[in-house]
Amino acid sequence: MGSRAIRDGKGHRAYRRQQAALKRRTHAQNLPCGYGSLSGWGCGEEIDTTLPPTHKRSFTADHDDALANGGKLVGQVLVPMHRDCNARKGDNAAPEVWAAT
Repeated sequence: MGSRAIRDGKGHRAYRRQQAALKRRTHAQNLPCGYGSLSGWGCGEEIDTTLPPTHKRSFTADHDDALANGGKLVGQVLVPMHRDCNARKGDNAAPEVWAAT
C-alpha cells in the first residue's frame, strides 16, 4: 500500500487533529524545528506558525518514522518542522546503531 493511500485512508482525521494540536503547542511554547526528533532532523530554529502553508518556512508536522518506510499515520509522535526542512528530510530513516560483538 503506497503512502498516498495511507494518508487518504482511515485515521486521516485523527492525524489532522494531532497536527493541529502540535501547531497550537508549537505556537504556545515556541518549539524549535525538529523538537523531539529521535532521528535528529530539523534546523533548531524558531517556527512562525502564522505563515501561509505554502511558505517554505511554514509549520509542518513530521513523522519521525516516514510513512514510506512503514511508519503509521496515527500513533507516532509528530515533530514540528519547517516545510523546507521536512522536504530535505524526505523519507530518510534514522540511522541504526549496532553494538560490536
